[in-house]
Amino acid sequence: MQHPKLWFEDGDLVLVANAACGEPISFLIHKRTLCKSPIFKRILLTNDFDLHPVYNAIVWEVVYSAADVAALLQCLYYDLPFNQGEPTVAVDLGGLLRLCKKYQFADLTARIIAQLRYEWPTSLAVWDIHETRIRSLSIAHAGAVDGQIDAKYLDDRLPEPASIIALAREFTLPELLPAAFYALALVRPSADYDAFHADPLRESERQQLANGTRSARWPLLTPPDLLCLAKGHDRLRSQKSLTRALASPTRPQMKDCAAGCTSLLTALRELGDHTHDILGALTYMRLYISEPGQASRMKICAGCAKGLCDAAAALRLQIWRSLPEWFDLTGVELMA
Repeated sequence: MQHPKLWFEDGDLVLVANAACGEPISFLIHKRTLCKSPIFKRILLTNDFDLHPVYNAIVWEVVYSAADVAALLQCLYYDLPFNQGEPTVAVDLGGLLRLCKKYQFADLTARIIAQLRYEWPTSLAVWDIHETRIRSLSIAHAGAVDGQIDAKYLDDRLPEPASIIALAREFTLPELLPAAFYALALVRPSADYDAFHADPLRESERQQLANGTRSARWPLLTPPDLLCLAKGHDRLRSQKSLTRALASPTRPQMKDCAAGCTSLLTALRELGDHTHDILGALTYMRLYISEPGQASRMKICAGCAKGLCDAAAALRLQIWRSLPEWFDLTGVELMA
């Protein structure tokens, strides 16, 4: 079977790779393109290959999957199969990165790692960008019929964290781990990626996907990483930091808004107690309180409203910087 987009009539090299469907896929490309890799160049110059009977091109049967080969060639001929402002969900970055590193495509390797660092940041400011995007997508999918937009569920539009953890361990990219572990801690262990993306899809999984449930590739986690996740999950579940911060006297208290403050703090603590997503809950609190006219509707003064917003922002940064310790990840430092 010929690849529909990576078959060039003037090519001089046919790559043959196995596909998931069982039928090999052939790519007719140009040797000069692969020779951007010093390893490929040496192989092509020092080995004898059979000639294709029709295209007068040498034939090379590779051991890699057709999907990985297609992803690499897509990068070499066109561009990276993702945009920085969008999550990478349509390509296996692990397989692509494995090929790029093995065959020394230095520029591609650097660009892929830069994309991974953007998606799983050490900066809270960049995490906030992703959090805003996910919140917007969640709202959009919640209002869609069957939770789908363009035949995709919310889970189809977001990167899967367990595979990123495995990738980070394989390629020694520890800076990806805190954000990935935090995201994974928000996924229910019963939400298995393979079950959620099976064909046909069971009704129970379909309903969960329609409700915006996210899934993960749990079998990819090693026992040590499962322990890291359990430690971090326990810290998130305790909610001690959230409750303590919201109860601390860091805001100006005025007699005429004391009742409003007390009522609001109670509601905010209850919100925090019902979610493991502390960072998201604190963002919601800040946005809610900051809405025009919200302080007066809640019968609290502007000083208390500002104090709560400032306390939420400070606590988010404190929690963000604590994630490596919470998930038992050494040698990683997170920043604002």
